[in-house]
Amino acid sequence: MNNAPAFQDFLPQGDEITVLQDQIRKGRMVHALLITGEDGTGKRTLARLIASALLCRSEENRPCGICSSCIRVSDNEHPDLITIEKGVPLTNESRKSKASIPVDDIREMIRLSSSYPFEGGNRVILIANAEDMTPQAQNCLLKILEEPPENTYFVLTSGHPEQLLVTVRSRCRFLKLRPWEENRIIDILEKCGSDPERARLAAAACHGSIGYAKQLTADEEYWKMRDDIVTSFFRSGERSSILSVSSRWKENKADAEKLFDTLEECVRIMMIYRIEKKEDQRLNGFSDAWRRFAAEADPERFVFLLNRIIDARKQYGSNVSIQAIVEQLLLSFMGVI
Repeated sequence: MNNAPAFQDFLPQGDEITVLQDQIRKGRMVHALLITGEDGTGKRTLARLIASALLCRSEENRPCGICSSCIRVSDNEHPDLITIEKGVPLTNESRKSKASIPVDDIREMIRLSSSYPFEGGNRVILIANAEDMTPQAQNCLLKILEEPPENTYFVLTSGHPEQLLVTVRSRCRFLKLRPWEENRIIDILEKCGSDPERARLAAAACHGSIGYAKQLTADEEYWKMRDDIVTSFFRSGERSSILSVSSRWKENKADAEKLFDTLEECVRIMMIYRIEKKEDQRLNGFSDAWRRFAAEADPERFVFLLNRIIDARKQYGSNVSIQAIVEQLLLSFMGVI
């Protein structure tokens, strides 16, 4: 089975994907495309998919995935594909630069683009995380964006397009990828071999990021921590355990944001269960009292818990001790049941 990415995979993102695919097929794609979106939404995957389609030798389904051009793009060995990203220098002069994309890389790209494509077709320039370009590099890029060589296409990705010069952004067509729906993420994770229950939990926790969901499914330390959080907040219910739980978090304060995220995720799972009244295996680790809460609680009580988590984030940002924050959260959660 061929699990290589395809435009079909991105169709849930909207009609723009269909339009883009049609423009590539007809040779009418804009010369500069800026793909934006949150981390893990597939910006880089889509960018390489576009590069494959532009360089594919097939007369029909592009990218075909089987021609020599598609294979070489997949292996990052195509002579007409130039990839620029932080820490991967194009020249000896830029070899020392690891914190940004230096102007020397852009100058080298422009030099390489001044000749005809090696295979006589298109040339594609991929710039990953384009906001990593220095201001000098962006200004240098602007020159070639204003007068692009024939049959040369620029595909930029950025999670922070506001950090790009306005003049660079104005030369590009925007394509924004939205966070993915949970069911779509679950389907992808299961196709990659993830356990169905873990896939559902990861999809609920990843904020619509396929990349983050994949990272979570493989992170055993995360699942141990999550189980500890569920045990502490949704199984025990004994006030005598508050001090021991908060003391453990005193040693693990670096994971505070994961604690808040997990609590939000659990409350959201219960809210969905309250509305849909469908059996949800994600509640399997919860005590009977919390399962009744999920089935019967007034909406205001869910809002109360979410507000307590918001307050906890603010307190943590104001340097309140994580031990005190966890104690307050435990009291709030125990109080609602």
